[in-house]
Amino acid sequence: MATGEMGISVRDAMVPVKAGQSFMEAVRNLGVSAVELEVKIDLTCPAVQISGRPASVADARSIAELRHTLADGGIRPTALLVATDFSGPQAEAHVGWAASVVRAAAALGAPVIRIDPLTADRALPAEVVRERFVRRTAELLEQTAGAGVDLGIENHGPIANDPAFLDAVFAALPDPRLGLTLDTGNFYWFGFSLEEMYGLIDRYGPRAKHTHLKSINYPPDLANRRRPVGIDYGKYCCSLTEGNIDLARVVRSLRNAGYRRDLCIENESLGKLPAELRAAALRADVEALTTALRAKR
Repeated sequence: MATGEMGISVRDAMVPVKAGQSFMEAVRNLGVSAVELEVKIDLTCPAVQISGRPASVADARSIAELRHTLADGGIRPTALLVATDFSGPQAEAHVGWAASVVRAAAALGAPVIRIDPLTADRALPAEVVRERFVRRTAELLEQTAGAGVDLGIENHGPIANDPAFLDAVFAALPDPRLGLTLDTGNFYWFGFSLEEMYGLIDRYGPRAKHTHLKSINYPPDLANRRRPVGIDYGKYCCSLTEGNIDLARVVRSLRNAGYRRDLCIENESLGKLPAELRAAALRADVEALTTALRAKR
């Protein structure tokens, strides 16, 4: 884990870019200088346009071009994101995709890539998903040994938010490069009560390699008890400023666990706002996290 202090970043998919504005300008307009970039299976990064085309990490020249573009724009890549499916028919190709992105992350100076345990085949039993995920992640770790880049499994979806799944994966793969992209909102979405969610952040904070910070504004009768998975998420997902999750408590928990990387904003409620209000909502999220970072430790 890094030895500095936590900063604030944002997922590229959240960043509202106005006409005539570059992606880098739009990021800086939010009050941050770090971003998580998604890399598609064709190794493009659609959020960043270079000479009218999507940036790419497909080869050394493209990676160098992206690195210079980000640096010139004053933006640091906090993580790269891949939407892997290690349980599907293209699992082998997805391992190769992720391995290429690990190598690109090393060249770009991003300390971690987010990998996804979610699978498109929702009929697969949890034990099958776990076995396949462990096997393919082991291959990825082997293929990228020595890269100096961590892998952050996101607690994502109806299987991988279960502590039993996460514990089994970590027991099977004790490699220190493997940890979590710890998503606060996903544990809460899964149905854990607010206090249980805080307990899970305490429990898995030492595993965190990367984070996604989001919140949900459940009414008290839902917030404080177990709920069905994903209940009314579209209705209650919200900005960090409006949700039930105590940001200062989350920051304190992660700090006590030794986490020193960025807190990455993933505000999935932006689609409920008019386009012209989304940047202001994200700036408010940044201000809320800044306040939490400055709170008494």
